[in-house]
Amino acid sequence: MPNAASPSITRINPPELGTPPGYSQIVEVAASRIIFIAGQTALDRDGNVAGIGDFAAQAAQVFRNLAT
Repeated sequence: MPNAASPSITRINPPELGTPPGYSQIVEVAASRIIFIAGQTALDRDGNVAGIGDFAAQAAQVFRNLAT
């Protein structure tokens, strides 16, 4: 199984798309761990919504929550 230090990389160039000059049309990297995060809210430590009406402030709060 590949790990983060040496992931498995597969380059794919479908013949229907022509031959690209010096790059691959598709690159698949088999990582050992991928995390998808959804449903996060901008609640502060007290359970209050942070930055009401301010998307940037809410996004910042979500990232602070993820860091803890």
